[in-house]
Amino acid sequence: MKRREFIGKSAFGLFTTGFGLPLLKARPLQEESPGKIVYRTLGRTNLRIPIVSFGVMNSDSPDLIQRAMDRGINHLDTAHVYLRGNSERVIGEVVEKTGNRDDIIIATKMRFARDRQRNVFSQKGTDREPPATQEGLDEQLALSLKRLRTDYVDILYLHSCTTPEMVQYEPMMKAFEKVKKQGKTRFIGVSFHSNEPDNIRAAVDAKIWDVVLVTYNFAQEHREEIKKAIQYAAQNGVGVIAMKTQGGRRLQESGEIEVNHKAALKWVLEDENVCTTIPGMTTFDQLDMNLSVMNDLALSKSESLELNAAANLKGKLFCQNCKACIETCSQKVQIPDLMRSYMYAKGYGNYIQARDTLADLPSQHGLSQCISCSSCTASCQTGININTRINTLIQEKLHIA
Repeated sequence: MKRREFIGKSAFGLFTTGFGLPLLKARPLQEESPGKIVYRTLGRTNLRIPIVSFGVMNSDSPDLIQRAMDRGINHLDTAHVYLRGNSERVIGEVVEKTGNRDDIIIATKMRFARDRQRNVFSQKGTDREPPATQEGLDEQLALSLKRLRTDYVDILYLHSCTTPEMVQYEPMMKAFEKVKKQGKTRFIGVSFHSNEPDNIRAAVDAKIWDVVLVTYNFAQEHREEIKKAIQYAAQNGVGVIAMKTQGGRRLQESGEIEVNHKAALKWVLEDENVCTTIPGMTTFDQLDMNLSVMNDLALSKSESLELNAAANLKGKLFCQNCKACIETCSQKVQIPDLMRSYMYAKGYGNYIQARDTLADLPSQHGLSQCISCSSCTASCQTGININTRINTLIQEKLHIA
């Protein structure tokens, strides 16, 4: 497959910081040797994992997964809900075909019903989310194992916790400990897209979670707080895996200026307390570029300047998920989830995940409230144009599952 070039169509002018930033321009991907594979140990699990793994969220290409494995990636990250099950299915098919299941580290995630008013799990299931009970976990995991064509996974996550109370929700902790003792998973962990510092510390203090999967990138305004919490996890033997490491495909909502993906990935991996990253990949070009990072992990001066400038932009495509916007909305809509749906659609081209994210929201806090609203009062403290993005979701009928 021939290498494609990603060339921007627009020039980049002056930013709100007042600096001219000629570094932040779209650039063609360069031909680079994949080179060596660098490994780190995932906390007390003692799993040796390449520092660049494969987030199999936006692609169900068996050829791409096979190529990644051939190039040395032995860790595949998926979830029960990704591509409505097709992600798990294709991983199962490829791994079974190769016959090297014991050499591949498969991680998947289980999501459960939640009470959004109280920010806790709910033992009352919905049409789209199973109840947060032992039975809910057993049923969901059984289907995932069938799709993956295996009788165990290596890492099983309690997915998308938003508060420390969810991280330490006792019925789920007991349920996950039980399936671990049954041998259906080797290790258990928690994942979260927001409130990372508090959630990481809660996971460590719970004493049962082996791994945390956490959003971590150069664009986060509280990245130094996350870094300290990651250090706390590492000091206590909890393995750390970073997701959303490049902060989206583009820097801002408009224009064709892409994130310097290679520099963004290096930024995360400079933190040696992070064992591995799971960037989502959909092309052979992206695979080659991500693997090439392992040839030289040091950020150059120009790369550091570029990332610092990008981090200071207002109205970035990446949503901080701080939830401050909810209080500015007259209907108390879960705006961060809408922004995440927008990112899936416009940042990654994953319209299935965008629709499913919206469909998981209760109607009283979802996009349907925006459709019936006469005027948008919501505002973002980091400069995101919430109204514009919501209108895009409405116009593209992404609220229809």
